[in-house]
Amino acid sequence: MKNWKALIAGFLVLCLLPLMAPYTPVRAEEGGEEQETEEPIPESYYYEIESNQIPGWPQGPAIESAAAAVMDMDTGTFLYSKNATAKMYPASITKIMTTLLLVENCDLNEEITFSEIVYDLEEGSSHLGIQPGEKMSLKDAAYGAMLASANDICNGIAEYMAGSISGFSDMMNARAQEIGCVNTHFANPHGLFQEDHYTCAYDMALIARTAYENPLFREIAGTKEYTIPETNLTEEERSFLNHHKMLHSDEEYYRDWCKGGKNGFTSDSLNTLVTYAEKDGKSLVSVVLCVNGADKAYIDSTKILEYGLENFYTKNFETSGSKRTFYDIMGFGYLGEASMFQPAIWDQVPVANGRGSITLPNTADKAELTYQVTEQAGNRKVFSYEYNGCLVGTAQGSFYSFFAPAQFTYQTKSDAVKEIVKSASGSNIQIESLNEVLEQTTALFNNGYRMVTEYAETHFTTVLIGGIIILIILILFIILLIFRCTSDSRIKRRRKQEEEERRRREAEIEQMTTAEIEAELRAVMEQERLKKEQERAALAEAERAAEEARRMEEKAHETERMLEELEKERQERLASKK
Repeated sequence: MKNWKALIAGFLVLCLLPLMAPYTPVRAEEGGEEQETEEPIPESYYYEIESNQIPGWPQGPAIESAAAAVMDMDTGTFLYSKNATAKMYPASITKIMTTLLLVENCDLNEEITFSEIVYDLEEGSSHLGIQPGEKMSLKDAAYGAMLASANDICNGIAEYMAGSISGFSDMMNARAQEIGCVNTHFANPHGLFQEDHYTCAYDMALIARTAYENPLFREIAGTKEYTIPETNLTEEERSFLNHHKMLHSDEEYYRDWCKGGKNGFTSDSLNTLVTYAEKDGKSLVSVVLCVNGADKAYIDSTKILEYGLENFYTKNFETSGSKRTFYDIMGFGYLGEASMFQPAIWDQVPVANGRGSITLPNTADKAELTYQVTEQAGNRKVFSYEYNGCLVGTAQGSFYSFFAPAQFTYQTKSDAVKEIVKSASGSNIQIESLNEVLEQTTALFNNGYRMVTEYAETHFTTVLIGGIIILIILILFIILLIFRCTSDSRIKRRRKQEEEERRRREAEIEQMTTAEIEAELRAVMEQERLKKEQERAALAEAERAAEEARRMEEKAHETERMLEELEKERQERLASKK
């Protein structure tokens, strides 16, 4: 018996021995040496980085994300660009556009009531358990969409603003076109995968920058924690953290320069991430798309943002114009009370203050900086600065069109742009050679004024007659203008009276009961009937009168004929007697 028991015990020990053995990592043998297996590098790691092809541009880091971009939000300069315009699926970073439309078009103090549309979602997608008929403020809805990534809230926002998801998608696409997107089409407000719901890193950077310029959005995107109070259908508060891990100091990926952003994930889109960063006067936004792993999305974002923060500088500058007005430049003295007739344009300075920003690599050769001038409405002009073909900044200013010398200073390629960059550390940049231009223009106006004065003194009679003719024409023009204005005023007054009468009548009708309206309609119809009867009676009377006149005329003709016959008969009797 004892041997039998020992045999069973030994058998059990042999069976359990493999399970009790310590874990040994799997190793692959290569070249006779043991090596630990490594995770394969994805093909997207080797995609081309377009920004690295710019001459003189700092070389950006290689990352696993299939597409990425870093933009300086002050100048719109793309510091890093990898596969930036390729079609990608955004996932929940779509909610940046959804929230932007909400804060741009709605009062966040207004209340939203959710419908059955909150259930129109994929099973397992992120939500806050919103129920049909539940009410909350649009402010709470905005935080729920951005921080908690609640897809049910996004559906409710879409229906509230546009009546349907398709209608809201049209709004999203129209706004994307206004922003300047080149490869974006939205089909829903939350980012759940659809074939026709896509974007690219370039476009998402433009959208994210536009959103960040809105103070309400900026506050929402940078909030670390938020609580939605109890609602009419929920007795409990809903508290949640911002999903962006770079905001939270207890997270591995925390960075003090991170000011907010939005993450996303679906099995088709993989991980996506938008991040805002501010440091040393620079404001950047990064976008990474289609990377397999949330950790990798944060690692890639950190790499490219630190690349942008460490290798570039941005300078905001002002261009100041002269304090001398056109009136001063022309050399006119004080006109006394007559100065009230002076056109307002003469009180303007020829070159008004303008503002601009330039972003350049720390090692940039400023000799490679060029610019172009484009016209805007009125006297506004825009200067676009390029570095080796890459847009690195813009500036705007006001220049009056007839002050050609001052404009020419800007439009002629010279060292002016280099001076702007060279002096960008200051806050005030003086336009190069402006004082010289103003002095030349002053002399030009003074010479013209002297020539006109001499001509008037030597041709007094001609000038006097010409002045009288001009005065007469001016008086006739003023009289004609007064008559025209008076006629227009009469027409406007009559139209206003008609409009007031129409409104008064509409107000009276609104206050009347149905019976009163019917009675009035019957009275109007009776008046119309009587009017028509009167018209028919008058027509019949006119016809009778015409008939009577016709009979009288016939009777007169008959009498005239009888008289003629009698006269003829009398003539015949007289002739027979003779």
